[in-house]
Amino acid sequence: MSTSIVMRKRVALIFLVMGICFTVIIGRLVYVQVANGAALRKIADDYHFRGVPVSPKRGDLEDRNGNKLGISISSETVYAIPAEVRASGRQKEIAKQLAPLLGMDEQDVVKRLTRRSSLEFIKKRVDAKTAAQVRLLNLPGVWTTEESQRYYPYGPLAAHIIGFTGVDNQGLEGIELTRDEELRGTPGSILTEYTAGGISIPGGKNSYIPPKQGNTVLLTIDTNIQGFAERELDELMSGQGQNLNGQIPKSASIIAMNPKTGEILALASRPVFDPNNYQAYDASTRRNIAVQNGYEPGSTFKIITLSAALQEKKIKPSEGFFDPGSYTVLGKSVRCWKAGGHGSQTFLQVAENSCNPGFIEMGQRLGMDNFYKYLLGFGFGQKTGIEMSGEAKGILANKKRATALDLATMSIGQTNNVTPIQLITAVSAVANGGTLMKPQLVKEIVSPSGQVVTPFQAQPVRRVIDEETARQAREILESVVTNGTGRRAFLPGYRVAGKTGTAQKVVNGRYAEGDYVASFISFAPANDPQIVVLAVIDGVRDYGGVVASPVVKGVLLDSLKYMGVKPQDGAPLTPKPLYGLEVPAVKKPVTVPSVLGLSAVEAEKALKQAGLSVVLEGQGSMVIQTVPHADSVVEEGTTVFVQLGQEGDKPALAPAEEEEDPDLEVIKALNRQVPDVLGRLKD
Repeated sequence: MSTSIVMRKRVALIFLVMGICFTVIIGRLVYVQVANGAALRKIADDYHFRGVPVSPKRGDLEDRNGNKLGISISSETVYAIPAEVRASGRQKEIAKQLAPLLGMDEQDVVKRLTRRSSLEFIKKRVDAKTAAQVRLLNLPGVWTTEESQRYYPYGPLAAHIIGFTGVDNQGLEGIELTRDEELRGTPGSILTEYTAGGISIPGGKNSYIPPKQGNTVLLTIDTNIQGFAERELDELMSGQGQNLNGQIPKSASIIAMNPKTGEILALASRPVFDPNNYQAYDASTRRNIAVQNGYEPGSTFKIITLSAALQEKKIKPSEGFFDPGSYTVLGKSVRCWKAGGHGSQTFLQVAENSCNPGFIEMGQRLGMDNFYKYLLGFGFGQKTGIEMSGEAKGILANKKRATALDLATMSIGQTNNVTPIQLITAVSAVANGGTLMKPQLVKEIVSPSGQVVTPFQAQPVRRVIDEETARQAREILESVVTNGTGRRAFLPGYRVAGKTGTAQKVVNGRYAEGDYVASFISFAPANDPQIVVLAVIDGVRDYGGVVASPVVKGVLLDSLKYMGVKPQDGAPLTPKPLYGLEVPAVKKPVTVPSVLGLSAVEAEKALKQAGLSVVLEGQGSMVIQTVPHADSVVEEGTTVFVQLGQEGDKPALAPAEEEEDPDLEVIKALNRQVPDVLGRLKD
């Protein structure tokens, strides 16, 4: 083969290879330009255009009537472009001028100005005057931008519901957290063109992407009813509450609910904090105890036992029941709060008198399976689903290990642990005709243009009892207020239903003396309930009927008037005397004197001189314990149980419930069995 042919073949091969390579390159360019052009253009724009974020205005928080509970006010942020600051060569000089103006450490400002970032925030939430001074300095690479800052016009009012936001305007607690997505809006930005070295190009392209404002969230609460509740709590925590005699509770909460819809009208707790300056308060003040804390409800829970017994037709209101003064369960004698018992009475009067043996009888007739069916049906042992973080589900005794003794204590509201929101939700089912409703805090969500994005919808959970049973239960609970132990909540001209409750707290495996959780729950009008109010007060020496019912009465009366609910024709104007006891509705307060160490004769004389009744128990030469204990403030005529013994004897007497709320006796009488009961609490 000649040399020329070989050369031509080599040249052709080279051209072929070059053609293939050229084709591949052209194809790749076409692919990059067509398929990836938009994405690459965005990368280039992101590199050449740097945006200063513009925060959106956070949506308002309002009550059901449009009153502003949380709003956004203007503030400014000082930021820097580190590349421009470095290009000026004046980093330290700029930091020296900014630090005192912004109240910052100079070295901290230097670090921020020299970081390898495209944009650095120097300080947020700067007031308008300071921001203006920064602009007057005209420092290279240092700028300001307008942002919004959260402000709560009512301060601590409804703080546990509203929550608060952080420095970046993000929701941290309460509705601010649970509805953060709807409230926060969409950020905008100011885009400026920069060189590869990070310096802005004079006359370069600039663009503004406006932020989108967040939606307004309307809550179900009413600031007026919320105010009534917080007024009562403030009075309690100042030691000025009725029958507190200067004692300050450890904590307290009040909830008001519309029983027909599940709307929360008020939810207040103490201690409290101001969301405008939440950092200044201890974290414990932010705990929403109405939702996150459990307690033994005491006699308020008897509403559930009563409703279940009526539904299962285990009792009739007119049916007779004889209370000899005690009830024996598994060989344990459970004493009635009234010495000698109430004797012959109907089950209606059992409820009026809050007679423990009568309610234990209801529980025994129901049986374990039926009792637990209603426990779960009314929502105990499970979260209600209220829109609050950290909701507790309470604790129910393990059914498999529960005994007849447990059933007895559970029937009167001991052993099991519930939350205030669970209890008011359950009682609202009785008030509304038998349907358990999901408690709700958000009424509707409205866009910036005023359009309702998410309307309110009541959410029934399930029917627990039928309407006839609910009607019977309401009438009986109305009689409790008119004729029985709930008479301190009586409102002249209104049909009011309610129930007192008192529970001791377990400390080191035993029930603590003189440290009660007092509660009262009430609704009105009894024949057509518009509002249910629950008060739970922790750390008092007196009982629910004495301490908590006046609190509920104050909220209930003002709320009914505010809601336009007028007094009813035919409603009683005065309560009847307590069944079996001819005593006035409110008796003179008496302080129990100390008689420890005295003889039986001396103790009885001192107690009777103070206006108290006396029941002696045990044998011995001296008093080793009294119930109620010394310094307790009770009503005149209250029975004081005096335990006699010898020096060195351990007191074992169960504290006696006074007439206002007789629901402690069973558990107190079984103090020795408390460790066994506690061991069965977990599921």
